[in-house]
Amino acid sequence: MRIMGTKYCGHDSALCVLDTTQKKIFAISTERVTRIKHDSIDITPIINAYDFKNIDFIAHSYSDFEDKGHDGELREKMTYTKDIEKALRRIIKPNYIADLNLTRVQKNLIIFKSLFINYSAVKEYYSAKYKRSLVRETPEGNKKAFTSYIKKNLAKFNLMPKKVFFYDHHLCHAVPSYYLSPFNEEKAIALTIDGQGDGYFSKLFYFNGLDDYKLIGESSADYLGEGDKFLSIGRLYNYFTKAMGLRPNSDEGKVEALAAFGKADKDLYGSLMSATHIDKNLLSINFDLRLIESFYDIDWLRKQRERIGDENFCASIQTYLEDIIVDYLNLAYEKYPTNNLCISGGVAANIIMSLAIYEKTNFKNIYIYPAMADDGLAIGSAILTAINLDQDIKWLKDMPMPYFGDSYSREEVKKVLNKFANISYEDLGDDWPEKAAISVAKGKICALFHGQMEFGPRALGNRSIIANPMLEDTRQKINSTIKRRPSYQPFCPSILEEERVRLFKDSFSHKHMAIAFRMKEEFINDLPCAVHVDGTARPQFVEEKDNPNYYRYLKALKNITGYGVSLNTSFNLHGRTIVRTPKDAIIDFIDCNIDELFIEGYRVKRN
Repeated sequence: MRIMGTKYCGHDSALCVLDTTQKKIFAISTERVTRIKHDSIDITPIINAYDFKNIDFIAHSYSDFEDKGHDGELREKMTYTKDIEKALRRIIKPNYIADLNLTRVQKNLIIFKSLFINYSAVKEYYSAKYKRSLVRETPEGNKKAFTSYIKKNLAKFNLMPKKVFFYDHHLCHAVPSYYLSPFNEEKAIALTIDGQGDGYFSKLFYFNGLDDYKLIGESSADYLGEGDKFLSIGRLYNYFTKAMGLRPNSDEGKVEALAAFGKADKDLYGSLMSATHIDKNLLSINFDLRLIESFYDIDWLRKQRERIGDENFCASIQTYLEDIIVDYLNLAYEKYPTNNLCISGGVAANIIMSLAIYEKTNFKNIYIYPAMADDGLAIGSAILTAINLDQDIKWLKDMPMPYFGDSYSREEVKKVLNKFANISYEDLGDDWPEKAAISVAKGKICALFHGQMEFGPRALGNRSIIANPMLEDTRQKINSTIKRRPSYQPFCPSILEEERVRLFKDSFSHKHMAIAFRMKEEFINDLPCAVHVDGTARPQFVEEKDNPNYYRYLKALKNITGYGVSLNTSFNLHGRTIVRTPKDAIIDFIDCNIDELFIEGYRVKRN
């Protein structure tokens, strides 16, 4: 049976194909195909890029057809909004997200000019807008319209699923966080936390084996009646991000990074804590509207930022997040004592929050779902469909690494290489990991492209930029000339599992760069570019079974430098998504200051 699970449209849309007969999984986010970061268009670009042959069932990771939570995700009007977006893409033809940052005047001018050269797309655009204006929504109409919309789009690619399923948003976060965890046959608590979905920003589930789970807590994301104002810890963090002049739902990691340079302001932090109440009986997080509403006033927040400074402003929301979630989980542990905790949802990308959970709660084993954001919902909806249809999915527990994307043969790569006149390449064969280690040890910044692509926001050695963390200027070079990120943002290390106990004060064998640990002080000076200002690092601990070639690279690096540690950041440039195809890799390599590209055994340099 072939099941397509989806975050069908909206922020971080994605799909997963679960083949229960072949025991295979394929998962990819729309942004990897379109190269538009956090793309909200529907999954049509993915279906257009791959031949899925046949799909028996399809599922979407939302279920609130009444729109009680005011998400708008399952409204009938949303189907026409997505048709409008697709028509605009045909008109604008964006390469990256910057191409979509248009004023209304600019957009209308492009549409007008396209009347004469792309009339069908312009007609489709105005037709969808007109049809949307006629819609009168009801819960029944919403479900019928969305079901029809999904089937109609799939039919264009000769895909005829027997049924469309819809599941609770937070359950679609929680289920893969448990099923893909190393303790998926034991008792565990699963925490989900994000901005909002299906009317809630957090839910808590208790799992007792693969077929037994129950909801034990939930926190509603009450709508404040305007724009994106929802009572939600995730939304509060969004507003602090916005007040910093950054992009909400994208740049929260910058707030987290800058927070390490500051200290929470007593008054601002105190106001946040006073406005937040945890109901230990219902296991819900609630807000006093009178005390919290000023935090949804951007002008007021900007004044607070000016009063206390950027670093302390960021530290205030970061410390609040850590303390509230730690308090909440400690109360949950009192009612449901278990060693195992699974975490998912967009806020789960906050590595310092996860470190606080590890250090300040009684949970012994913690698993942060690698595709923690909304793209990961696709796997959740696929798993739930398989469960409902009595399919055996116990084999998923044997897949600890999220290498769920596509791969390319050496022959395919060579054909692409030969199309570029401004590069040269040599065939290193199977020796490429050791050659890459030599280059990195010498101070070169290199890129890796091999094997199956990672699913989720982290590059884990297959679509990565790698460098020597022992050299002082490595971080500055990558930040200023390749990634074009603020200087305060740290980079993450990939580290041999055998080095973990040697280098860190307290840690566990985490493989996905989704939690920070504290490095022992005696190693910080040797590895300056692998450690943040607070002495933490967000590592990927690597064993040979996880990624044999990447393991060989790290072993060779250790033989040269004395440390099995490499800087590892995602292979993409500023404003672009992680590379998917050999063509993407070569274009990004040419467009920046990466010294060498190692792609399926070939070493590539510029002419």
